Amino acid sequence: PVDTHIHRCAKRWGLSNGKSVKQTEKDLMKLFPKPSWEKLHLQIIYYARKYCPAKKHKIEDCPICSALEAD
Repeated sequence: PVDTHIHRCAKRWGLSNGKSVKQTEKDLMKLFPKPSWEKLHLQIIYYARKYCPAKKHKIEDCPICSALEAD
């Protein structure tokens, strides 16, 4: 399932431009194979807690955001 945390990260990382969690979920389901969904859900949450928090987000602290910024 996509919650607001995953929705925010998917948008930041360019994986979805969905306006709702439902649209983001559809976008992510197209990108990732079904067997990885459960594990991926937790991986995104734990990764984002450590590197890409909602508050006090620093692009340079997140390897994904900083790589996207460099492009």
